[in-house]
Amino acid sequence: MTVSFARPDVADMTLRVLSRSVHPELLETVRELRFSIGKHSAILRLCRDGHAIEFRSKDAAITELAVSRMTPTPASGCAVSRRLIGYRTHTVQSGRIRYECSYQLETTDPEIYLQVHREMETDARKASLAIALPGSSAASPSCLSYLCSDLLRNGLVVHSFHTFPGNGAILRIQSLFEYV
Repeated sequence: MTVSFARPDVADMTLRVLSRSVHPELLETVRELRFSIGKHSAILRLCRDGHAIEFRSKDAAITELAVSRMTPTPASGCAVSRRLIGYRTHTVQSGRIRYECSYQLETTDPEIYLQVHREMETDARKASLAIALPGSSAASPSCLSYLCSDLLRNGLVVHSFHTFPGNGAILRIQSLFEYV
């Protein structure tokens, strides 16, 4: 049996924000990065179909998931569950952790997509965490995912990028996790 790493269709992508941690076995994690931010901690995960970012303090946690709607995730503690289409912003408070995000899903013409994809391949080399998974065919560009993180005194900013070559789509998410 062959295992395929092809990314799901972009129409199946959802943003889920939970006021809790998510068990890592629920996600098909490909790469992971853990670090401390003062008394707080963060885990960044790149998955086959997107990412998971967890910011945790001693009394609260917020987890952002950009994953396929088919990915099983807990219903308890779910503050946001939306299809990733167009442009949106969200704000969630859990204990003393404030979370803000904005996302944009952009679909482009094939020629423009290939140019942007090449630029993103260069940017991914400087990212905190990056993966390139095989596209849906041998002729298809790879599916890129990368996270660029900036540490704050009491928080974290993460810029997430995911490409969907089969759809000519690029998903950009900017997330702020802050202990207030």
